[in-house]
Amino acid sequence: MDIPDYIKNRYWKDYLPPGITLEIDIPETQSLGDIFEIGAKSFGDKIAMMYYDHPFTFNELDSLTRRFANGLLQLGIKKGDVVAIWLPNSPYFSIAYFAILSVGATVTAISPLFVGREMAYQIQDSGAQYLIMIDRFFRHYKKEKENLKLKKTIIVNVEGQVPKQEEVEEIIHYNTLMAQNPEPKPLPKVDINPKKDIAVIQYTGGTTGLPKGALLSHYNIISNIYQIKQVSDYMQKEYLKSDLMAISILPWYHIYGQTCELAVSPITGSMAFVLAVFDVGKIVDLIKKEKPNTMLGVTTMFINLLNSPLSKDLDLSSLKYANVGAGALPVELAKSWEKRTGFAMGEGYGLSEASPVVTNAPPWAKKKLGSCGHPIANTLVGIVNENLEFLPIGQDGELVVAGPQVMLGYHNRPEDNKKVFFEASGYKWLRTGDWARLDEEGYIFLIDRVKDLIKYKGHSVYPREVEEVLYEHPAILECTVIGVKDPEKGEDIKAFCTLQPEYKGKITEQEIINWAKENMAAYKYPRIVEFVGTLPKSAVGKILRRVLRDEEAKKAG
Repeated sequence: MDIPDYIKNRYWKDYLPPGITLEIDIPETQSLGDIFEIGAKSFGDKIAMMYYDHPFTFNELDSLTRRFANGLLQLGIKKGDVVAIWLPNSPYFSIAYFAILSVGATVTAISPLFVGREMAYQIQDSGAQYLIMIDRFFRHYKKEKENLKLKKTIIVNVEGQVPKQEEVEEIIHYNTLMAQNPEPKPLPKVDINPKKDIAVIQYTGGTTGLPKGALLSHYNIISNIYQIKQVSDYMQKEYLKSDLMAISILPWYHIYGQTCELAVSPITGSMAFVLAVFDVGKIVDLIKKEKPNTMLGVTTMFINLLNSPLSKDLDLSSLKYANVGAGALPVELAKSWEKRTGFAMGEGYGLSEASPVVTNAPPWAKKKLGSCGHPIANTLVGIVNENLEFLPIGQDGELVVAGPQVMLGYHNRPEDNKKVFFEASGYKWLRTGDWARLDEEGYIFLIDRVKDLIKYKGHSVYPREVEEVLYEHPAILECTVIGVKDPEKGEDIKAFCTLQPEYKGKITEQEIINWAKENMAAYKYPRIVEFVGTLPKSAVGKILRRVLRDEEAKKAG
């Protein structure tokens, strides 16, 4: 199968924002362990991380990482072994992550929100034989211990204290391992093939069925790091005109935070104010005190920051670069942010299977509301129909991606790999499962997840389109829209909404339905509206429509 000339020629080349080119050089022999060494050599005693007022320089982190890596070697961890990290954002996560990669082992990071059963699934599915975990998760671990085939568990106390759990044959404390390795000795050279060796098994959110592990090679993630660095270099030099000072609130177990905050830091020299959890009060204090200039997040984080009483009179103008990922940017949020800060909001699109970044629309780019921008360097995109035929510019279909950041495949899922990949013109294309279109200037407009499409009386209704309109109502704080089964209509359209505090008890669901009816096509407006206290979200803050669909299905019996 051939791809159209407009994709081969990357017709978007004439419309790319300043600082982004079609191609960059990506090192083919570097591993992620090398990246961390480069950071120490390049930035030395510059502060890499502020963790609750405790500074860590690049040199300090390098020393701690090498000591820990030598400890891992003493435990018998070797190239190809899978090591699970079950930690919140902290210097310990960074130390564990780069130490594992430096000895040639593979990382799989587990959500701090998981309970024992979910943790056990990921360890069993990934084949992890070692676990590095925070001591407060010990009760969850203990329940599942007999089901895990772990050779060793390393227990960490993130306040630096000695964990309470007794050391036994299978459990060792982080402090003990570090005491046994007081010097940052050079590590033995590991022969890593960046294009074939797996750096990270990144578990997807599991929108259907159980989560799947995306196999990301060193080269996949290195590619994405250098693709991001191109944007970052331009941003520092031409836009911020200063070094990066970032509020780091994305969870690092998630590939968005892992690549875009943690892994990219050693080659950009960014200083990160690291928070273990999203905490508006601490973010407000940081902005007042430190005047950070960058923040990556998801829609709900920015909505909560803007709407919190704590930030009512807060000067947000230091945040010149704010970027939304892991979900669409509502137009109303983009407008509100620019009004409060004086700066446009950036937006990107990515997915775990692409390490994750695919597109970028930085604040200095020509803006098209509702678009997530252009493909980043070395990346091809296209739109296909259900027969995997490429469609002309302007037509809606499934977004497909080819590039060096695209995963090798799913771990132990040959049937899923057959469904998600196809070959065309010598490229390996990834089906994203996202419905989108390309305009005449190469801007990508995400319409919705293919699986989220609602069929109402034969009409196709995209939840995101309905949500965009609902966000325009002053009473709506957050909302999401799903289809609920209906024997006559196929599916009915239901909106779940949280309200702005001043509207609680002063507006009815029917009033929202009536307003929506006036503001969108007759087949699109929600027939059912339910006010809720909170909406279900992933650890990264993405609203989970599937949870609401499952709940509605149970109610229907």
